[in-house]
Amino acid sequence: MRLPATALALLLGPLLGPLLGTLLAPATAATADVVAFPPRPLFWEQPLADPSVVHDGTRWFAAGTGWRGATASSTQEYAGWVPGAPLLAARPDWARNGDVWAPEVVRAPDGTWLTYYSIPVTGLPSTDDRCIGVATSPDLSVPFTPLQTQPLACPSGAATAVASDVVPTERGLPRRGVIDPSSYVAPDGRRFLLYRTQGTPSSIRMVRLTASGLRAAGPSRELLRDPGVLENPEMVDARGTHHLLLSRGDFGSCSYRTVWRASPSIRRGWQSAPEATLLDRRTTGICGPGGADYVPGTPNRLFVHGWVCDGANGPCEATYSSHSDAALRGRRVLYLARLRWTADGPVLARFGQGPAWTPPLPVTRHR
Repeated sequence: MRLPATALALLLGPLLGPLLGTLLAPATAATADVVAFPPRPLFWEQPLADPSVVHDGTRWFAAGTGWRGATASSTQEYAGWVPGAPLLAARPDWARNGDVWAPEVVRAPDGTWLTYYSIPVTGLPSTDDRCIGVATSPDLSVPFTPLQTQPLACPSGAATAVASDVVPTERGLPRRGVIDPSSYVAPDGRRFLLYRTQGTPSSIRMVRLTASGLRAAGPSRELLRDPGVLENPEMVDARGTHHLLLSRGDFGSCSYRTVWRASPSIRRGWQSAPEATLLDRRTTGICGPGGADYVPGTPNRLFVHGWVCDGANGPCEATYSSHSDAALRGRRVLYLARLRWTADGPVLARFGQGPAWTPPLPVTRHR
């Protein structure tokens, strides 16, 4: 059954929203930046989970999980988003199928574009075990062409050519694949790729890339390990400190959340660094705010996904796994937040408000 609160939320939301916004906004937010509760996504109907968002100088472009990668674009931040063609022109020859998870889009040094993506391969224990590939495009209006010869990062044993970064089998970790690629460009121009190993315990790894961003420049190393689900690493430099944004928990639950750690070194100190929550259901009103993507060079914009169903901030069912029909589970859509960086770390300043939900027109059946 659908959650009975959905209809009530739609009826009372306009009346209670301002009051809840005042009562439930984060205590650390400045008075002028009180979070509207609950925030509205940038669009309602187009699923776009695990987002990567860039701006090419004229428009916003978002990529996310989907068959060959979902995309959407807009010349505005809060309106006008339209779905686009699949991110990849085709799946690479070494992949099992075209089911792309959590792609990362970044501008290459020569002005073209790169995308890093995880995709299933054969030869690993599970049919959903993945390797990370890279694809290129001269322009964001053109689908990306995968490099066909080999994955960028992949464990040994996969039925592919040897990866540029062969992920070692670490004691205490399951023998699985790798997901959640995330690009980081250091202030001195060095390029890195972060990713998560599949299964639990979770581990976050980082590998330095060549200047082109197409190959590994050496072996990867483990930054941290966690007994639960810790994923979607995002490295951000702010106020002279490196910050690692991460998603914690079950992505299909409203308890999925964005957390962060800080370290003076990009390679060391992450395991022992204290962890703090940046975004969760209680402080944002979003069901499962995760998959955070920080956009460098913009005024502290952070894009996240969250579950929605029929105009309400939540899944249609109690959990993602409670219905076998994807259309009846709801969808993860895109939200836009603004951060403030303090001496104590990142703080949520406010959310942008996308368009109001418009119920779909009823289907007219002709006799």
